[in-house]
Amino acid sequence: MDQVSRLDKMLRRTLLLTALAALALGSPAPPRAWALVDSALQPVPIPSGEPVTELLQADLDGEAGIETLALKNGRLEIRSGDAVRWESPKTWQVRQAALADLNRDGGLEAVLLVWRPFKPWPVDAWLPEGGRISNFHNSSGMSCHIILIGWTRGAFRERWAGSALAEPVKSFAALDPGGAGGQFLVTLETGYNDPSFAPGRRIKVWEWNGFGFTVVSSVEGTFRHMSILRAENGQMFILAP
Repeated sequence: MDQVSRLDKMLRRTLLLTALAALALGSPAPPRAWALVDSALQPVPIPSGEPVTELLQADLDGEAGIETLALKNGRLEIRSGDAVRWESPKTWQVRQAALADLNRDGGLEAVLLVWRPFKPWPVDAWLPEGGRISNFHNSSGMSCHIILIGWTRGAFRERWAGSALAEPVKSFAALDPGGAGGQFLVTLETGYNDPSFAPGRRIKVWEWNGFGFTVVSSVEGTFRHMSILRAENGQMFILAP
């Protein structure tokens, strides 16, 4: 195959992907709703209510001031007024950040959706197949993580950082099913080899187990995005077209 033929094939592939993306964006899917009942996601009629917006400001250090999450160009800062109290490392690409109490310790932490250079577990160097998470990264060697940043011992620090996820997360949300405390982590997942415009493949609900997060329920499908809705009685639902 000569150079012109290869370029022509690449151009046709690019045009096809662009057309598929435009078709996906131009064909909105009807919204669907789920409730978390007895640790299982159950489809329900779409309730009336208001969307839950991300919490980005709160008093995080107990000093009666307000801290703000400021995310720009993949870098996150925790600010008190104009003062930067914490900033994400340069090697991180922060895709989303919000305040929540996912570890149920009674305080708010900054929940970060992070892409960073993949690092295998130290024990993996001794395993013949490269370890259980050896494929948890994209072709650029970047892996996806959920990380909690909170106020502890007089500074903002990592409270918890998860290993590379088996399936990367497009977006996350905090779900309080009954509206009375006890938040769950909800993630919309895709694949490491999927293009950025591809829809999500599954929705998962995770619960804090004292050391990390455990999956309690999931649904498979094709999802353009995911959000949380609060009904008039305070109950929360997951919405996803």
